[in-house]
Order: sequence, then C-alpha cells, then structure tokens
Amino acid sequence: MKKNILLSFMLLQSVILSAQDKVQIRVTAASPAASYEQEVGSAKIKISYSRPLVRGRKIFGELVPFDKLWRTGASDCTVITTSEDISFGNNVLKTGSYSIFTIPSINEWTIIINTDTTLHGETGYDEKKDVMRFKVPVEKSSNFYETFTIDLNDINSKGEAFLKILWENTMVKIPIKSQEDDTIVALIEQHIIKGKTQDANLLFQAANYYYSTNRDYKQAIIWLLEAEKLNPENFYYPNLRQKIASELKDYTNAIEAAKRAITLADKEKMKTTIETLNKRIADWEIILKN
Repeated sequence: MKKNILLSFMLLQSVILSAQDKVQIRVTAASPAASYEQEVGSAKIKISYSRPLVRGRKIFGELVPFDKLWRTGASDCTVITTSEDISFGNNVLKTGSYSIFTIPSINEWTIIINTDTTLHGETGYDEKKDVMRFKVPVEKSSNFYETFTIDLNDINSKGEAFLKILWENTMVKIPIKSQEDDTIVALIEQHIIKGKTQDANLLFQAANYYYSTNRDYKQAIIWLLEAEKLNPENFYYPNLRQKIASELKDYTNAIEAAKRAITLADKEKMKTTIETLNKRIADWEIILKN
C-alpha cells in the first residue's frame, strides 16, 4: 500500500514538473508594431511603424539626439503608403510606399521621404534615394505621450489633414491634402463657371460641394436658384437653399426656400421633414420679429 502511495506521488510530481517545463513567459515587445489606414479625401493613406515607450527616459536631445538622422520610431523603418498622388508638406508625393526619416532639432525638424522601405532603422540609409526634404516647426503637445505616436487627424471636407508625430510633449505636424478637392473645383470651373451648364443636378452638386467645404455660399444659392428653374419639382434644391440661407442669416430667403421645400415634401408625404422645416420657419420668424 505504501509503495502504491509513493508511486502515485512520484507520478504526480512528474506530471507537475512536465507541465512547468512547458510554461513560457513572453516578454512584451519594447516597441509594439502598429499599422493603420486612413482615408483623406479620395486618398487611402497607410502608416506602418513601431512605437517605442518613454519608460522614464529623456527622449529628445538624449535618447534621440538633436541634429542627427532618426528612424522616426524603432525597429524597421517607418513606412507611409498612399493610393494616389497627394500634397505632403506642400510637395507632391507620388502614389506608392516610402520610408519616413527625420532630423529632430530644438525648434524644427527636417522631414525626409525616402524610396527605400526595406531598412532596419537608419542602417543602409542612402540620401540619394530621398524624394523630398522639408522643415516643420516643433510644437509643444498639451498631452504627454508615453508611447511614440504617428497620427493622421484634423481631416476636413476638402481632403486636408495633418500627419502628427508625437512623443513626450513634442509634436510636429505635416500638412497633407488629397487631390480630390482640386479635381472637383476644376470640374466646377470647366462645366459651370465657364461652361454655363444647364444641368440642374450638376448645379445642385456644385452648390452642395461649396456648402460642405465652406466656400462661397452666395454663389451656391445662385446655382440652386438656377437648378430650381430647370427642375422645379426637386425637393432637394430648395431644401439645400434654406440651409445655406440660414447659415448666411438671411432668414427671409431661408423661410421662402423652406416653404417651397415643404410644398414638394408634402407631395412625397415626408412627414418628419415637414415638421422639422415648420419648426425652423417658426424659429426664424421669431428672430425676424426681434
């Protein structure tokens, strides 16, 4: 009996030791990899990079020396990919993938875009493969960034944005712009301003684009009035006109456009829309009385 107990104990210990031999403790990556894609206008922009941590160290001026080439991250080089030509720091960045290097200084950084995306850090960097270099001022971030961050943000309806590089309390911003806005403005110039189109829907699209991109609201209203003459049964033309007139604080014309929109909405039994427009008219009438 004692021998059986002893044998069972030894077998149990063997199983425990065997299980312990298989245990592995994985160390978290010092610089976690990151990758994301962001639409800016009609362009799809992808950033792939590694994100080192501060970990109590002084970063700029010490860990990352001033006035020396930096990989702008950790591990392999940071890569930006764009699906179409974009404006990048007031330069044209052609469709493709590129590495991003920088030379940080106290008051400004030199931004470097290079065609070699195979590099590990700065090793093998060749200045002859640069496609652009330009300088951007250094700003102080209101937030402390423990983790090195590259962000695409402040995107607006014109397809403009900023690529932000942030670490510690340091921030630099690179302006980016899609070509979509230039293309649309050129089409408006060609077909509407110069071509004097008689296409009601095209006039509406131009007016709507001017409205969404905060351009000439008065011109947008002129195009909408032309569109309404060409197609007086389209609800969306006076409905957009009342919105723009309201933005201009031209409440008299906003009321007229809203009433016109209500007449057309009633034909389509757009009950909720009619209620909203009637409320807006009531609010504007109170403003005009005061």
